[in-house]
Amino acid sequence: MKLGLFLGLMGLVMNQASAGVIESEKCDALYANRGSDSLRAFECYSNLGNPKENYQKMFIALSAAVNDLPKTTTERAAIDQGLKLVASFRQDNGTTAEYYYWKACFVSFDVIEKDRGAIIPTNMFGVLGELQDTLQTAIKLDPTVHFYGPMRVLGMMHTQMPLIVGGDKKLAEKMLREAYLKAPNFSMNHLAYAKILEINGRTSEAIRVINQYLNIDNNFFNPYPDQPLLSLLPETLKEKAEAQKLLNDINE
Repeated sequence: MKLGLFLGLMGLVMNQASAGVIESEKCDALYANRGSDSLRAFECYSNLGNPKENYQKMFIALSAAVNDLPKTTTERAAIDQGLKLVASFRQDNGTTAEYYYWKACFVSFDVIEKDRGAIIPTNMFGVLGELQDTLQTAIKLDPTVHFYGPMRVLGMMHTQMPLIVGGDKKLAEKMLREAYLKAPNFSMNHLAYAKILEINGRTSEAIRVINQYLNIDNNFFNPYPDQPLLSLLPETLKEKAEAQKLLNDINE
């Protein structure tokens, strides 16, 4: 190959790579805005042309849209997109912890939304066994997924589940303690662990965990240090406000 042609091809590849980085950063910027832009960020990531490299960001963007407050029609749209994405993700990743974790997340998002306002959460009851099995499979494959996400989600499930339907508060504390100790840079792990300690009557330990959490600089809760537009600061601020309320309630 002639040198000029070779250098031309190299320049084309480098330009394409640079363009890909710029487009990805545009998607990250949408995610950083949260709100309805979270769903737009998902659509942006899905159009980048390399889904294997962007699945994680797509799931994160959809999760942000689901968890956004106040609830809007964006939530239902994000859940529907998430369930479709889980089915697509399964084709090449159906034996991975990531697949089982995100499947559990979006199945739970789905039934929680459908049960909202109902006296009896019939949809949740219908999938409890499936969700537990799915999360236990994720834990066996790789408990570290999304900052010990399988343990966090399973622990939070058992925190909220009444005994009559299989809720196990001891298991919840075990799962949430593991996530808290192993992934301390993920804000929710602190809040979820404090909640189960308070529920289990370990008030002084709950107070200690909350006070320690509230005194940690927000910049510590940055699990994506090399991707500043994926900062979880908005979630951290909300979770710290919730932790402060819990502390106030305990001290009343």
